[in-house]
Amino acid sequence: MASRNKNHRSRTVQNPGPRPTRVRNARKKEVDGITFRSLLEVFCYRKLKESGIASEYETKKYVLFKGMHYGSNRYEDNGKTGYKDKKDHKVRDITYTPDFIDPEGKWIIECKGFANERFPLKWKMFMKLLMEQDDPPVLFMPRNQKQILQTVEMILELTAPTK
Repeated sequence: MASRNKNHRSRTVQNPGPRPTRVRNARKKEVDGITFRSLLEVFCYRKLKESGIASEYETKKYVLFKGMHYGSNRYEDNGKTGYKDKKDHKVRDITYTPDFIDPEGKWIIECKGFANERFPLKWKMFMKLLMEQDDPPVLFMPRNQKQILQTVEMILELTAPTK
């Protein structure tokens, strides 16, 4: 039988309190009048700015799936109103807003320390949407500061004037 760490204490959360933020372990921070959702995004913003790379933060929302009305009865329970017919309720759009985009559309950066459960599906839908364009942008998904530095170097190479 495995020994148990005596300092470890199991606890049951009776009242979990407010819902957690959508980004795990992220801390919001304001820099230059922009409120970033994580410190990794702040690091990325500063490195792009230091390198003279123009970027826009969370300015473009992509619709991955257009909302609709389901034409027949559909019974659902949202946890608040009980199990009821939601026929008259619209199925909402599925949208995605990347962190940093190139104003010229050459690249997109999504800083992703920890992904939530729905992100991988949204990311695949986003890539499919971009592939429908004539000239899709280069995508970057750095997960740490080292990868952000690599991303900045690759963007500098990508946007360097050709001789």
